Amino acid sequence: MDIVYQLVHGLSGLPAQESRLARFFLDNFAQIPDATMEELAAKAGVSPATLQHFARSIGCDDINDFIGQVRHQQQESSQQTPAAPMLGDAAWMDPSTLQALAKNAGVGSEILERFSHSIGRESSSDILGQIRNRLNDFSQQESRVAQTILEDVSFAASATIDQLATAAGVSPATITRFARAAGCDDIRDLRMKLAQASTPVSAGDMPAPWREKLGNVQHALNSQLCELLPSAMNQAIARLKQAKAVHIFSASAADTPFASLLQYRLLTQGYPANICQDGAMMSITASMLGKGQVLVIFAASAPENSLIAASHQARRLGAELVIIGQEVGAFIHREDIHLPLKDTRYGALLVIDLLCEGIDS
Repeated sequence: MDIVYQLVHGLSGLPAQESRLARFFLDNFAQIPDATMEELAAKAGVSPATLQHFARSIGCDDINDFIGQVRHQQQESSQQTPAAPMLGDAAWMDPSTLQALAKNAGVGSEILERFSHSIGRESSSDILGQIRNRLNDFSQQESRVAQTILEDVSFAASATIDQLATAAGVSPATITRFARAAGCDDIRDLRMKLAQASTPVSAGDMPAPWREKLGNVQHALNSQLCELLPSAMNQAIARLKQAKAVHIFSASAADTPFASLLQYRLLTQGYPANICQDGAMMSITASMLGKGQVLVIFAASAPENSLIAASHQARRLGAELVIIGQEVGAFIHREDIHLPLKDTRYGALLVIDLLCEGIDS
Protein backbone atom coordinates (compact mmCIF):
# COMPACT_ATOMS: atom_id res chain seq x y z
CA MET A 1 0.00 0.00 0.00
CA ASP A 2 1.24 3.51 -0.88
CA ILE A 3 0.25 5.35 2.28
CA VAL A 4 1.05 8.83 0.88
CA TYR A 5 -1.17 8.09 -2.10
CA GLN A 6 -3.98 7.05 0.26
CA LEU A 7 -3.58 10.21 2.35
CA VAL A 8 -3.54 12.56 -0.65
CA HIS A 9 -6.66 10.96 -2.12
CA GLY A 10 -8.27 11.09 1.30
CA LEU A 11 -8.19 14.91 1.19
CA SER A 12 -11.12 14.94 -1.22
CA GLY A 13 -12.65 11.51 -0.69
CA LEU A 14 -13.21 11.48 3.08
CA PRO A 15 -15.63 13.35 5.38
CA ALA A 16 -14.51 16.80 6.54
CA GLN A 17 -12.95 15.74 9.87
CA GLU A 18 -11.06 12.82 8.35
CA SER A 19 -9.95 14.97 5.43
CA ARG A 20 -8.42 17.38 7.97
CA LEU A 21 -6.69 14.41 9.61
CA ALA A 22 -5.22 13.38 6.24
CA ARG A 23 -3.85 16.90 5.84
CA PHE A 24 -2.45 16.80 9.38
CA PHE A 25 -0.63 13.51 8.73
CA LEU A 26 0.81 14.78 5.46
CA ASP A 27 2.02 17.90 7.26
CA ASN A 28 3.70 15.81 9.97
CA PHE A 29 4.62 12.71 7.97
CA ALA A 30 8.20 12.52 9.21
CA GLN A 31 7.16 12.46 12.88
CA ILE A 32 4.47 9.74 12.65
CA PRO A 33 6.65 6.63 13.23
CA ASP A 34 8.06 7.99 16.51
CA ALA A 35 4.68 8.92 18.01
CA THR A 36 2.23 6.82 20.00
CA MET A 37 -1.47 6.74 19.21
CA GLU A 38 -2.15 8.95 22.24
CA GLU A 39 0.45 11.50 21.11
CA LEU A 40 -0.96 11.60 17.57
CA ALA A 41 -4.49 12.04 18.91
CA ALA A 42 -3.39 14.90 21.17
CA LYS A 43 -1.48 16.68 18.41
CA ALA A 44 -4.33 16.25 15.91
CA GLY A 45 -6.93 17.35 18.45
CA VAL A 46 -9.11 14.24 18.09
CA SER A 47 -9.91 11.13 20.14
CA PRO A 48 -8.02 7.81 19.76
CA ALA A 49 -11.30 6.30 18.50
CA THR A 50 -11.38 8.84 15.66
CA LEU A 51 -7.81 7.89 14.73
CA GLN A 52 -8.78 4.23 14.59
CA HIS A 53 -11.75 5.01 12.34
CA PHE A 54 -9.55 7.16 10.09
CA ALA A 55 -6.94 4.39 9.76
CA ARG A 56 -9.61 1.95 8.60
CA SER A 57 -11.02 4.54 6.19
CA ILE A 58 -7.75 4.65 4.25
CA GLY A 59 -7.35 0.88 4.10
CA CYS A 60 -5.33 0.04 7.24
CA ASP A 61 -6.32 -2.53 9.86
CA ASP A 62 -5.94 -0.02 12.70
CA ILE A 63 -3.79 2.95 13.76
CA ASN A 64 -0.81 0.69 14.57
CA ASP A 65 -0.96 -0.71 11.04
CA PHE A 66 -1.11 2.86 9.72
CA ILE A 67 2.02 3.86 11.70
CA GLY A 68 3.77 0.73 10.47
CA GLN A 69 2.87 1.53 6.85
CA VAL A 70 4.31 5.04 7.26
CA ARG A 71 7.52 3.66 8.80
CA HIS A 72 7.85 1.10 6.00
CA GLN A 73 7.36 3.71 3.27
CA GLN A 74 9.89 6.06 4.85
CA GLN A 75 12.46 3.25 5.01
CA GLU A 76 11.83 2.31 1.37
CA SER A 77 12.14 5.92 0.26
CA SER A 78 15.41 6.47 2.13
CA GLN A 79 16.91 3.36 0.49
CA GLN A 80 15.75 4.14 -3.05
CA THR A 81 16.12 7.90 -3.38
CA PRO A 82 17.49 10.87 -1.44
CA ALA A 83 14.98 12.07 1.10
CA ALA A 84 12.61 14.65 -0.39
CA PRO A 85 11.18 17.48 1.70
CA MET A 86 8.04 16.54 3.58
CA LEU A 87 4.82 18.43 2.95
CA GLY A 88 5.07 20.10 6.32
CA ASP A 89 8.50 21.68 5.72
CA ALA A 90 8.57 25.45 6.23
CA ALA A 91 10.64 26.03 3.07
CA TRP A 92 8.22 24.97 0.32
CA MET A 93 9.53 23.21 -2.73
CA ASP A 94 10.34 24.36 -6.23
CA PRO A 95 8.71 22.70 -9.28
CA SER A 96 11.54 20.16 -9.80
CA THR A 97 11.37 19.05 -6.16
CA LEU A 98 7.59 18.82 -6.40
CA GLN A 99 7.91 16.48 -9.40
CA ALA A 100 10.42 14.32 -7.53
CA LEU A 101 8.12 14.03 -4.53
CA ALA A 102 5.15 13.22 -6.79
CA LYS A 103 7.16 10.41 -8.41
CA ASN A 104 8.30 9.12 -5.03
CA ALA A 105 4.75 9.16 -3.69
CA GLY A 106 3.35 7.48 -6.79
CA VAL A 107 0.86 10.26 -7.56
CA GLY A 108 0.53 12.85 -10.27
CA SER A 109 2.05 16.28 -9.67
CA GLU A 110 -1.34 17.91 -10.22
CA ILE A 111 -2.66 16.16 -7.10
CA LEU A 112 0.18 17.54 -4.96
CA GLU A 113 -0.26 20.98 -6.52
CA ARG A 114 -3.94 20.98 -5.51
CA PHE A 115 -2.96 19.82 -2.04
CA SER A 116 -0.31 22.52 -1.65
CA HIS A 117 -2.85 25.14 -2.80
CA SER A 118 -5.35 23.89 -0.19
CA ILE A 119 -2.88 24.60 2.65
CA GLY A 120 -1.54 27.81 1.12
CA ARG A 121 1.95 26.53 0.31
CA GLU A 122 2.51 26.77 -3.40
CA SER A 123 5.86 27.23 -5.08
CA SER A 124 6.92 30.74 -4.18
CA SER A 125 8.49 31.44 -7.57
CA ASP A 126 5.37 30.57 -9.58
CA ILE A 127 3.45 33.82 -9.18
CA LEU A 128 6.36 36.10 -10.11
CA GLY A 129 7.24 33.87 -13.04
CA GLN A 130 3.64 33.97 -14.23
CA ILE A 131 3.53 37.75 -13.98
CA ARG A 132 6.81 38.17 -15.90
CA ASN A 133 5.80 35.68 -18.60
CA ARG A 134 2.46 37.35 -19.16
CA LEU A 135 3.52 40.99 -19.24
CA ASN A 136 2.65 41.20 -22.94
CA ASP A 137 -0.76 39.64 -22.34
CA PHE A 138 -1.94 42.11 -19.70
CA SER A 139 -3.89 45.23 -20.59
CA GLN A 140 -2.12 48.57 -20.27
CA GLN A 141 -3.59 49.16 -16.81
CA GLU A 142 -2.83 45.62 -15.65
CA SER A 143 0.76 45.97 -16.90
CA ARG A 144 1.19 48.97 -14.61
CA VAL A 145 0.07 46.82 -11.69
CA ALA A 146 2.49 44.07 -12.75
CA GLN A 147 5.43 46.50 -12.92
CA THR A 148 4.56 47.93 -9.49
CA ILE A 149 4.52 44.43 -7.99
CA LEU A 150 7.78 43.35 -9.62
CA GLU A 151 9.53 46.53 -8.44
CA ASP A 152 8.60 45.94 -4.78
CA VAL A 153 7.24 42.47 -4.04
CA SER A 154 7.32 42.95 -0.26
CA PHE A 155 5.21 46.11 -0.48
CA ALA A 156 2.68 44.46 -2.81
CA ALA A 157 2.40 41.45 -0.50
CA SER A 158 1.37 43.59 2.48
CA ALA A 159 -0.45 46.49 0.77
CA THR A 160 -4.21 46.90 0.86
CA ILE A 161 -6.06 46.94 -2.43
CA ASP A 162 -6.33 50.75 -2.22
CA GLN A 163 -2.62 51.19 -1.43
CA LEU A 164 -1.59 48.98 -4.35
CA ALA A 165 -4.00 50.78 -6.67
CA THR A 166 -2.59 54.17 -5.63
CA ALA A 167 1.01 53.01 -6.13
CA ALA A 168 0.20 51.68 -9.62
CA GLY A 169 -1.98 54.65 -10.57
CA VAL A 170 -5.03 52.52 -11.32
CA SER A 171 -8.45 51.88 -9.79
CA PRO A 172 -9.09 49.22 -7.10
CA ALA A 173 -11.24 47.36 -9.65
CA THR A 174 -8.16 47.01 -11.87
CA ILE A 175 -6.29 45.35 -9.01
CA THR A 176 -9.08 42.78 -8.69
CA ARG A 177 -9.04 42.13 -12.44
CA PHE A 178 -5.25 41.81 -12.39
CA ALA A 179 -5.37 39.21 -9.58
CA ARG A 180 -7.66 37.00 -11.66
CA ALA A 181 -5.61 37.61 -14.83
CA ALA A 182 -2.50 36.47 -12.94
CA GLY A 183 -4.18 33.17 -12.09
CA CYS A 184 -5.21 33.99 -8.51
CA ASP A 185 -8.63 33.50 -6.94
CA ASP A 186 -8.78 37.07 -5.64
CA ILE A 187 -6.59 39.83 -4.15
CA ARG A 188 -6.15 37.86 -0.93
CA ASP A 189 -4.82 34.87 -2.87
CA LEU A 190 -2.47 37.20 -4.81
CA ARG A 191 -1.10 38.72 -1.58
CA MET A 192 -0.52 35.27 -0.08
CA LYS A 193 1.46 34.10 -3.12
CA LEU A 194 3.47 37.32 -3.22
CA ALA A 195 4.30 36.92 0.47
CA GLN A 196 5.58 33.41 -0.23
CA ALA A 197 7.70 34.80 -3.07
CA SER A 198 9.60 37.07 -0.66
CA THR A 199 12.94 35.59 0.35
CA PRO A 200 12.50 33.84 3.72
CA VAL A 201 15.04 33.89 6.53
CA SER A 202 17.03 30.68 6.51
CA ALA A 203 16.12 28.59 9.54
CA GLY A 204 19.76 27.58 9.74
CA ASP A 205 20.75 31.16 10.53
CA MET A 206 18.47 31.32 13.58
CA PRO A 207 19.37 30.51 17.17
CA ALA A 208 17.88 27.18 18.28
CA PRO A 209 15.17 28.75 20.51
CA TRP A 210 14.03 30.89 17.57
CA ARG A 211 13.80 27.85 15.30
CA GLU A 212 11.78 26.03 17.94
CA LYS A 213 9.49 29.04 18.31
CA LEU A 214 9.04 29.29 14.55
CA GLY A 215 8.14 25.62 14.37
CA ASN A 216 5.57 26.01 17.15
CA VAL A 217 3.99 29.00 15.40
CA GLN A 218 3.83 27.18 12.07
CA HIS A 219 2.24 24.17 13.75
CA ALA A 220 -0.32 26.40 15.48
CA LEU A 221 -1.23 28.14 12.21
CA ASN A 222 -1.49 24.84 10.33
CA SER A 223 -3.73 23.40 13.03
CA GLN A 224 -5.91 26.51 12.97
CA LEU A 225 -6.33 26.40 9.19
CA CYS A 226 -7.39 22.75 9.43
CA GLU A 227 -10.13 23.74 11.89
CA LEU A 228 -11.65 26.46 9.71
CA LEU A 229 -14.23 25.82 7.02
CA PRO A 230 -13.92 28.19 4.02
CA SER A 231 -17.72 28.33 3.73
CA ALA A 232 -18.09 29.52 7.34
CA MET A 233 -15.32 32.10 6.88
CA ASN A 234 -16.94 33.44 3.71
CA GLN A 235 -20.32 33.69 5.45
CA ALA A 236 -18.75 35.60 8.35
CA ILE A 237 -17.03 37.99 5.93
CA ALA A 238 -20.32 38.57 4.09
CA ARG A 239 -22.10 39.37 7.37
CA LEU A 240 -19.44 41.88 8.40
CA LYS A 241 -19.46 43.54 4.98
CA GLN A 242 -23.23 44.03 5.02
CA ALA A 243 -23.55 45.05 8.67
CA LYS A 244 -24.82 48.51 9.59
CA ALA A 245 -22.65 48.22 12.70
CA VAL A 246 -20.50 45.57 14.38
CA HIS A 247 -20.47 44.99 18.14
CA ILE A 248 -17.70 42.88 19.69
CA PHE A 249 -18.06 41.08 23.03
CA SER A 250 -15.22 39.24 24.80
CA ALA A 251 -15.86 36.33 27.17
CA SER A 252 -12.80 36.90 29.36
CA ALA A 253 -9.80 39.15 29.92
CA ALA A 254 -7.73 36.78 27.76
CA ASP A 255 -10.04 37.48 24.81
CA THR A 256 -9.97 41.27 25.20
CA PRO A 257 -6.75 41.99 23.24
CA PHE A 258 -8.14 40.12 20.24
CA ALA A 259 -11.50 41.86 20.47
CA SER A 260 -9.68 45.22 20.59
CA LEU A 261 -7.53 44.27 17.60
CA LEU A 262 -10.58 43.31 15.53
CA GLN A 263 -12.25 46.60 16.44
CA TYR A 264 -9.15 48.55 15.38
CA ARG A 265 -8.84 46.68 12.09
CA LEU A 266 -12.51 47.21 11.26
CA LEU A 267 -12.41 50.90 12.14
CA THR A 268 -9.33 51.49 9.98
CA GLN A 269 -11.12 49.77 7.09
CA GLY A 270 -14.15 52.05 7.43
CA TYR A 271 -16.52 49.71 9.25
CA PRO A 272 -18.18 51.03 12.45
CA ALA A 273 -17.31 48.74 15.35
CA ASN A 274 -17.96 48.91 19.09
CA ILE A 275 -16.36 46.76 21.79
CA CYS A 276 -17.92 45.70 25.09
CA GLN A 277 -16.31 43.72 27.93
CA ASP A 278 -18.52 44.35 30.96
CA GLY A 279 -21.41 41.97 31.61
CA ALA A 280 -23.92 44.68 32.46
CA MET A 281 -22.97 46.73 29.40
CA MET A 282 -23.29 43.63 27.22
CA SER A 283 -26.90 43.26 28.34
CA ILE A 284 -27.65 46.94 27.64
CA THR A 285 -25.93 46.81 24.25
CA ALA A 286 -27.70 43.58 23.25
CA SER A 287 -31.08 45.14 24.06
CA MET A 288 -30.44 47.84 21.43
CA LEU A 289 -29.39 45.51 18.62
CA GLY A 290 -31.58 44.52 15.70
CA LYS A 291 -31.62 43.43 12.09
CA GLY A 292 -28.67 44.56 10.04
CA GLN A 293 -26.30 44.51 13.01
CA VAL A 294 -23.70 41.85 13.73
CA LEU A 295 -22.48 40.68 17.12
CA VAL A 296 -18.99 39.13 17.15
CA ILE A 297 -18.18 37.15 20.30
CA PHE A 298 -14.67 36.06 21.27
CA ALA A 299 -15.08 33.03 23.51
CA ALA A 300 -11.84 31.08 23.78
CA SER A 301 -13.01 30.06 27.27
CA ALA A 302 -16.44 29.16 28.61
CA PRO A 303 -18.71 32.25 28.55
CA GLU A 304 -20.31 33.54 31.73
CA ASN A 305 -24.07 33.64 32.19
CA SER A 306 -24.22 37.39 31.46
CA LEU A 307 -22.68 36.87 28.02
CA ILE A 308 -24.93 33.89 27.27
CA ALA A 309 -28.00 35.94 28.21
CA ALA A 310 -26.84 38.89 26.09
CA SER A 311 -26.30 36.64 23.06
CA HIS A 312 -29.80 35.15 23.42
CA GLN A 313 -31.28 38.63 23.62
CA ALA A 314 -29.38 39.79 20.53
CA ARG A 315 -30.66 36.80 18.53
CA ARG A 316 -34.26 37.44 19.57
CA LEU A 317 -34.00 41.03 18.34
CA GLY A 318 -32.71 39.94 14.93
CA ALA A 319 -28.96 40.52 15.22
CA GLU A 320 -26.64 38.03 13.49
CA LEU A 321 -23.88 36.37 15.51
CA VAL A 322 -20.33 35.38 14.61
CA ILE A 323 -18.69 33.37 17.40
CA ILE A 324 -14.91 32.92 17.46
CA GLY A 325 -13.90 30.26 19.95
CA GLN A 326 -14.57 26.75 21.16
CA GLU A 327 -18.05 25.29 20.95
CA VAL A 328 -19.54 25.30 24.44
CA GLY A 329 -22.77 23.42 25.04
CA ALA A 330 -25.88 25.18 23.74
CA PHE A 331 -24.17 28.58 23.59
CA ILE A 332 -23.82 28.41 19.80
CA HIS A 333 -27.07 28.19 17.84
CA ARG A 334 -27.63 26.77 14.37
CA GLU A 335 -28.11 30.21 12.80
CA ASP A 336 -24.81 31.49 14.24
CA ILE A 337 -21.56 31.36 12.31
CA HIS A 338 -18.93 29.53 14.32
CA LEU A 339 -15.21 29.97 13.66
CA PRO A 340 -13.46 27.48 15.98
CA LEU A 341 -10.16 28.34 17.63
CA LYS A 342 -7.52 25.63 17.80
CA ASP A 343 -4.93 27.98 19.29
CA THR A 344 -6.11 30.95 21.35
CA ARG A 345 -3.15 33.21 20.53
CA TYR A 346 -2.00 32.59 16.97
CA GLY A 347 -5.31 31.07 15.93
CA ALA A 348 -7.19 34.22 16.93
CA LEU A 349 -4.70 36.44 15.08
CA LEU A 350 -5.05 34.31 11.96
CA VAL A 351 -8.86 34.41 12.10
CA ILE A 352 -8.80 38.22 12.47
CA ASP A 353 -6.42 38.52 9.50
CA LEU A 354 -8.58 36.29 7.31
CA LEU A 355 -11.76 38.20 8.23
CA CYS A 356 -10.29 41.64 7.62
CA GLU A 357 -8.47 40.68 4.43
CA GLY A 358 -11.69 39.09 3.16
CA ILE A 359 -13.59 42.31 3.81
CA ASP A 360 -10.89 44.30 2.04
CA SER A 361 -10.79 42.08 -1.08
